[in-house]
Amino acid sequence: MLLAAALPAQVAAPDFLCTRSEAGDEVLTWSNVANDCGTFQGTEVYRAESAAGPYTLLTTLTDPAATEYRDPNPNGSQLFYYLQYAYDCPGEAVLTSDTLDSFIPVSPDLRFVSVVDGNLEVHWRPSPSPEVNRYVILEVTDTAVVPLDTVGLDTVYTVTGVPEAELTRRSYRVAALDACDNDSPQSDILSAVDLIGSGGSGCESDITLIPLEGILTTITLFVPDSGEVLSLYASTNGGDYVLSDTWTEASTVDSIVNGYTYSAANDGDSICFYFEMEYPGLDIRQRTLTYCQTVDIEQPVRDFSLYGVEVQDDGLLYFAYAYSSPPPVAYTADLEQVSGGDTVVYVDELVGFLSLNELTSLGAPPVVPGDSFRFVLTDGCERNAFSNYVSPVFLFADASGGGAQVQWTPLENGLPGTLTYNLYRVTADSTLELLAGNLDTLTYLDDDPNAGSVRCYRVEAIFQPEGSAESYSFLSNVACVAEETGVYIPNAFSPSATRDENRVFRPIFTVAAGIRNYRLQVFDRWGGLQFTTEDPVAGWDGRLNGRLAPAGAYVYVITFTSTQGNLVEYSGVVNVLY
Repeated sequence: MLLAAALPAQVAAPDFLCTRSEAGDEVLTWSNVANDCGTFQGTEVYRAESAAGPYTLLTTLTDPAATEYRDPNPNGSQLFYYLQYAYDCPGEAVLTSDTLDSFIPVSPDLRFVSVVDGNLEVHWRPSPSPEVNRYVILEVTDTAVVPLDTVGLDTVYTVTGVPEAELTRRSYRVAALDACDNDSPQSDILSAVDLIGSGGSGCESDITLIPLEGILTTITLFVPDSGEVLSLYASTNGGDYVLSDTWTEASTVDSIVNGYTYSAANDGDSICFYFEMEYPGLDIRQRTLTYCQTVDIEQPVRDFSLYGVEVQDDGLLYFAYAYSSPPPVAYTADLEQVSGGDTVVYVDELVGFLSLNELTSLGAPPVVPGDSFRFVLTDGCERNAFSNYVSPVFLFADASGGGAQVQWTPLENGLPGTLTYNLYRVTADSTLELLAGNLDTLTYLDDDPNAGSVRCYRVEAIFQPEGSAESYSFLSNVACVAEETGVYIPNAFSPSATRDENRVFRPIFTVAAGIRNYRLQVFDRWGGLQFTTEDPVAGWDGRLNGRLAPAGAYVYVITFTSTQGNLVEYSGVVNVLY
């Protein structure tokens, strides 16, 4: 069977507690530690003038109960000591105590004062002096430094019961103590980091947060140094605190000269904030005071959907739109028209504009195909919002082999949704009769032989926004088309004829309804005017001043504007027969 090798025994060292200066001597104090490996021979005291040595044996105390030793140091020099026991324990390792110097303990490094759950937490790094066995926390007032409490080797202390208004006005220091009641110099004076805010009201929607760090009489902006990370936490309407943003030394060079900006505030929210600083090598973070406010922002104007525009018969513009947000208290609305690459702004007094869903604009400008419109909103804070651009529908019609070819420009709004068209004939009394519905094209051929020689049309654009059950309609202009006017002119007539149509001289038109500026004149052979009329259905009955004209040849001149707008003139000879 194999046996484990025995571990070498050790001679434990005294527990070197502290040194103190007294009457020109350095008094070393320790507690004895029991060793049972052999016979006690003495307590050895070693000394050096530097921490690195060399150390020399100063004395060996043979009294096993001794716990102090006085070493003369009239000049108050810094000396370094350690202790060890001498035992009759051959071959066993002899341990040495901590090395202590003759000076008082080094001050602890006060890191920060943090605000946590309405209390103050004072955090410090421990003193590097090994003799330190406790710390004293001190509050600094305007007139005194008052000890609050003494703790062991912990490095955090919670101050409770501080009124909220005093959380950043209280200042603290920490000092280290040893078993000889030596106290270190007091640490720096620190307070909790205050947090103030501005904005989030009126025209300022952003909230500017300013954490202010007070060190003695100096107040500075709380910013991360090399390797540090500053984090902002926000709680909205009593909810949990959520990380909002972080900054490092590199990201704060130019961006936080006047504080940190929070841009996610909504009107009516109650928001609370605090910052936390994360330091390299520390598990605990420093937290600032909490700042809370209720957001009261003047509601800004917002972009909105303009569904379409219609040029009405009186020249005014009809718009349909939807503004989904509550309108701001004060705003203005301007109408922009883009025509031929130029933009013209029309200022309308649109009272309650955003509370409506449709509007007929006053003082409408002339509109030609290709024009587009949008609204520009400006609120009381000079913030702007815009609708999309819209273009109206324009209708055109041309004659086509006895029918009509109808085409139109699209309703353009750039919005998601469904767009269809209804095409109507316009009757003589201006009512609309549906010719074709639910069209998704921009042309239509009306070849109905019974539609008449003059045909007028109007198209209706119907837009249904995506996700909406409601639709919006916009009418085009009226466009008409007519067959070209044809005419038959007889070359003779007889006032005594038995048939009515042969007793009167007049032209017969294929399309009489659409002609304009008509005139018929009849002259005798010497150029005397025998008859004239501007009525296309009236004719000459062969009489002049109630008497029948002599039989013979007469000259006629006929002028008119045809249904397609052409100026037409006919002249010739008609014979009067008896």
